[in-house]
Amino acid sequence: MKILNLRKIPLAISIASLWTLGPSTAIAQADGQGKSLRLEEVIVTARKRVESMQDVPISVTALSEQLNRSTVRNLQDVSNFVPNVSIDRIGSNNGVSISIRGISFQETDKSLDPPAGVILDGVYLGTVAGGVLNNFDMERIEVLRGPQGTLFGKNTTAGALNVIRTAPTREWGAKIRLGAGSWDQREAQAVVNMPLTENGGLKLYGHVNDRDGYIDNNYLDDDIGEVDYQQIGGTVSYNITEKFDLTFTAERIEDDSDLGAYANFNKFTDVACLVSIGGVPDFGIPPDASGAPFGSGCGELDPESDEDHSSVNAPNSAEVTNDFYNLTMNWDIGNWLLTSVTGYVDRDEDFRLEYDASQVEVLTVLAKQDYEQFSQELRADGNITDNINLTAGLYYWDSEYEQFQEAFDLWYYLGIGFGPEGGLWPGAVSQPLDGKGENTSYAAFASVDWQLTDRLMLNIGGRYTYEERKLETAVPGFNLNLPDGSVLPIVPAGPLQNFDDDWTEFSPRVALSYDVTDDLMVFGSFSSGFKSGGFFARTQNVNDINSYDPETVDTYELGMKSEWLENRFRFNAPIFYSEYDDKQEETIVNLGGGNVTTIVNNAADAELSGVELEFVAQITTGLTGFLNYGYLDAEFNDFTVADSEGNEVDNSDLELRNAPENTFGAGLDYYLQLSFGELGVHYNYWWRDEYHTVLNNDPAGLIDSAGFHNASIDLSFGERYKLSVYGRNIGDERYARVVPIGVTTWGNYNPGDQYGVEFTAEF
Repeated sequence: MKILNLRKIPLAISIASLWTLGPSTAIAQADGQGKSLRLEEVIVTARKRVESMQDVPISVTALSEQLNRSTVRNLQDVSNFVPNVSIDRIGSNNGVSISIRGISFQETDKSLDPPAGVILDGVYLGTVAGGVLNNFDMERIEVLRGPQGTLFGKNTTAGALNVIRTAPTREWGAKIRLGAGSWDQREAQAVVNMPLTENGGLKLYGHVNDRDGYIDNNYLDDDIGEVDYQQIGGTVSYNITEKFDLTFTAERIEDDSDLGAYANFNKFTDVACLVSIGGVPDFGIPPDASGAPFGSGCGELDPESDEDHSSVNAPNSAEVTNDFYNLTMNWDIGNWLLTSVTGYVDRDEDFRLEYDASQVEVLTVLAKQDYEQFSQELRADGNITDNINLTAGLYYWDSEYEQFQEAFDLWYYLGIGFGPEGGLWPGAVSQPLDGKGENTSYAAFASVDWQLTDRLMLNIGGRYTYEERKLETAVPGFNLNLPDGSVLPIVPAGPLQNFDDDWTEFSPRVALSYDVTDDLMVFGSFSSGFKSGGFFARTQNVNDINSYDPETVDTYELGMKSEWLENRFRFNAPIFYSEYDDKQEETIVNLGGGNVTTIVNNAADAELSGVELEFVAQITTGLTGFLNYGYLDAEFNDFTVADSEGNEVDNSDLELRNAPENTFGAGLDYYLQLSFGELGVHYNYWWRDEYHTVLNNDPAGLIDSAGFHNASIDLSFGERYKLSVYGRNIGDERYARVVPIGVTTWGNYNPGDQYGVEFTAEF
C-alpha cells in the first residue's frame, strides 16, 4: 500500500499563490472601483467546496477578472499567468497540449487519456480535442498543479484545470460584446439573463467567431488557419425548495475551423521532399502561385518556407459538433451539503490532415471520430465534529468511441499499384483503419481535514478506482479507389479482434499545514497520482496490440503562502519533486515501406523537480503588479524503446517534451477614474525557455525560447459601455511545433501579432 498523500496541500498553495501573482480578482480594486490598499480575499473551489485561497493546502491559481480582457481569449492564454504551465494548440481536432510541471500530452485519439484534466462546471472532459475553451461567460478558471487524484480522479497526474462558468443571475439583464481585428476577424458574443419565477432564472448565451487565415499559402495563393466557430447554449437554475436546488445546462458547439497553419519542414532526404522535387516523375503538378518551381516547399530548399508561408496543397479542415449537458443538484441537510453532478458529452469529428505539408498529396488522412461520455458523481461535504471536516463521494464514468481513418497517396508515390511507374493515380490506393472501444470506471473517494490545533491542520484522503477498457479492431487492408467513385478491396481487412483489460488503483494523499502567523502558512505534502492504462486504437499491427499499464506518480512538496504589510503584498513559494513509474509515452515507429504508426508503451521512468515563485503587489489604489517564475528539471531516468528494426534504443537522460526549464510572467494593471467613467490599462509579458516537442529530442522539434507581450486599453462610459483596443503578441514572436514522423516533417505555426477593437454593452 502506498503512503498517504500530502501533495494536494502544497499544490493548492502554489496554485493559489500563482493566482495571487497574476492580475486577478484577488486584487481589491481589480474592478477599478475599490480604494483599498489591501489585497482582496480570493475564493476558490479547488477542493470542491468554497474556501479562501490562502487557507487551502493546494497549489491553485484562479483567473477571474483577467478573463474579461481583450488579450485573454481562451484556455491557451492561461499560460501567461501561471509558472511551469504552458498550453499549446495541437494539430488535429483543435485540441490542446496542456503541460503542467513538465507533464503533457500530444494525442487527440479518443482511446488515449491526457494527464491534465479539464473539468467544465464539475464535469470531467475525457478528451483534449476541442479543449481550447473560449473564455466568454466564464466566472473563473482554477489551475491546480500536481496530482489531483483524490478529489478529481484518474488522469490528473499533472494537474487539473477547473473551469466555472457564470450562473444565471435570476434578474433581467444582458451583456453583448462585438469585436473586429487582424485577419478580418469578426466576433459577436451575447449573454441574456431572465427570471423564471421568484425561485429560478434562465441564462441564454451565444458566440460567433469568424476569421481569415494568418499564414500565406504560396501554392494555393490563399490563407490557411481560418476560424469558423459557433456556440449556443442555455442554463436553467431553480430552487425547488429552500434546501434543494438544481442547475441544468445544454449547449452545442460547431467548429469548422482549419486545424492550424501547417507548413513544410521536410528535409532533402524525406520522402515528401524527394517526391516534390522530382524523386518520382512530375505528374503534372504546377508551380506554386508565387512562381517558385515545383518542389519549393522543402524547408532546406525554399528560403521562404518560414512563419509567413506555406506550401500545403489544401487546408487541413474539420467539421466538429460538440454537445454538452450538465445537471447539478444540491441538497442542504443540516450540517451537510449533498451534491449530484451528471454530465454527458457527444462529440462528432470529420477532418482532413495532410501530414506531408507539401505541394503533393504524399500522405493525406481522412478521419472520422464519434465520441460519447457519461459521468455521475455523488458527493457529501460536512462537519463530523467541530474540528473535523469530511468530503466523500462515489463516481461513475463510461465513454464509448468509434474511429475511422483512411490514409491516401503514399502508396502511389512509392510505386505500389499496377499502372506506369508502378502506380495508378493520386488517391488510387488507400489504407482504411477503424476501431471502437469503451472505457468504464468506478471510484470511491474521501478527504478529511482535521484541525489538530488552532494552527496545525492535517489533511488525509484517498481514492480507490476500478478501470476497465475494451477495444475492437482489425488488421487494416488496402482499397483501390476507382475513378467512378467505387471502391475495390485489394487486400481485405483482417478479422475483428477484441481486447479487454482492467486495473485497480488507490491514490492517497497526506498533508500538513501550519499557520506560523495569521499571514504566514508553511506546508508539506506527499501525494500519489494515477493515469489509466489502456489500448491504442490507431495501432496498425493488431497482432502486436497489448494493453499498456497505468502510470503512477509520487510527489513531494514543501512551501509557504504569505501576505505582508497589511495584505498589500502576497508571496508564495512552493518547491516539488516527482517520481513517475511506467510513464506512458506515444512513440512513432517506422514500419518500413514509408509506413509509420504510433504506439504507446510504459518504457519510461522520469524524475521532475522545480520551484515556483509568485509575487503580487497593491502598489497604489489604482495600480497593481505581479511577477511569477517557474524552474523545472524534467528528465527521463530510465527510458528504452525499440526502433523500426526492433533494436533497443536508450533514451535515458533525455528531456521530457513540452517542459521548458524556465518560465517567467509579469504584468501591470492601472485604473484611473474619469468624470464619465474609467480608464483601464493592462499589460502582461510571458517568457518561456526553449523546449522539445519530440520524444527523442530530435533537434527538428526544438522550439526556441520566446517572449510574448500583450496589452489592452479599456475606456468605460458609466457602468454600461466599454470600448477596448488590444494587441496580442505585440512583438510578433513566431514559432512552429515541428513534428518529424519518418517520411515527412511538418509544423504548425502560432499566430503573429494581432490587433483589434471590442465594444461591450451591459443592460
